[in-house]
Amino acid sequence: MKTEQEHSNEQCTMYNEQWRKVRFGEFFDMLPTNTLSRDKLNDQQGEYQNIHYGDVLIKYPFCLDCNNADIPYINDDVKFNMAVVRDGDVIFADTAEDDTVGKCVEVMNVGDRKIVSGLHTYFCRPRHKMALGYLGYYLNSNHFHNQLLPYIAGSKVSSVNRTSIARTFISYPESLTAQRRIAAILASADKVIASTQKVIAKYKQIKQGLMEDLLKPKEGWKMVKLGEVIVDSYAGGTPNRGRGDYFGGDIPWVSSGEVNNPEINSTFENITIEGLNNSSAKWIPENSILVALYGATAGQVSMLRIRATSNQAVLAIIPNDEVADTMFLYYQIVYNKENLLFLAQGSGQPNLSKNLVDKLEISIPDLTEQQRIASILSGIDAKIAAEETVLGKYGKIKKGMMERMLEGENNLN
Repeated sequence: MKTEQEHSNEQCTMYNEQWRKVRFGEFFDMLPTNTLSRDKLNDQQGEYQNIHYGDVLIKYPFCLDCNNADIPYINDDVKFNMAVVRDGDVIFADTAEDDTVGKCVEVMNVGDRKIVSGLHTYFCRPRHKMALGYLGYYLNSNHFHNQLLPYIAGSKVSSVNRTSIARTFISYPESLTAQRRIAAILASADKVIASTQKVIAKYKQIKQGLMEDLLKPKEGWKMVKLGEVIVDSYAGGTPNRGRGDYFGGDIPWVSSGEVNNPEINSTFENITIEGLNNSSAKWIPENSILVALYGATAGQVSMLRIRATSNQAVLAIIPNDEVADTMFLYYQIVYNKENLLFLAQGSGQPNLSKNLVDKLEISIPDLTEQQRIASILSGIDAKIAAEETVLGKYGKIKKGMMERMLEGENNLN
């Protein structure tokens, strides 16, 4: 990637370009799409490929390079008749579970492929020649997406209709050279991000193999119930939210939704000493193990790195350090997550309890071997955490670059 000064110089040049601002409906032709569900698609072969809205939302980058993308095929026995996608076309997802509705991809390097636009998408073709890549980045920027927010409808599922999208505005520098320059700079940031993501994926794959090799029971190891090698385990509580003086203090308070990362170093909410004293919330020592008991994160495990409290859906586990290494227990609970969820009662989402978690059977070696294994796995976790920090940094840099490079449109307001 270029230096910030080089980017700054290029941005100054872009600000001197002539920009145009036009209605979306005047800029794009909207072409027909199909309504094929996933069961009409396959990952192996077919004459036509299909861009599905779910892949637009989750899987594909802003600029979809067909040479390097997994685009599903339409089953040969499915009949349809519609236009195929070509380079520079934009595919929007018109439905999502949140405000990501409206995410889109600009299609590139179609070649001889026959690709169509699928279920819950808008197939948009620009009426003007544009530099490849510009629209993919612009239409996913806050400059454009914020225009969609007032039009998003729905409670459980969010959607935006064609008429509403047609009312928004597209802004772009008239010069194709300036458009290419913007797209190239942002594409270089994407390459760095993608490279870092591959490194993280590689480390996670290595970790998975190490856990399978190091944590499965071996000769000489002892099978115990988790409750036999801990000092205590207990869930917390939630202070009355109707009381204005129970939240907003300086006591960290963990909710079950936060038990989805390897470590917890901060919390979304804090409670006051009054909230602590007038609820079933309890102090949890730092370096305790947390298990989410129910809700969307049920069965997830985190290491608490700060002294904190929690709500009733979070179980704190304090190991007996005379017989069990804390990090080894943490990895064993993670490794045995499926067995833990098997103990859960009730239909729908798993519903764990202190008694069920205490009954989880794990295999442990002597303390020295536990510490050795924990050290190996902690080492690979440290590498993953370091790369994820780098990834977060690059993500912020790219976001800032997108906003700064598209500020030229402000000259039109």
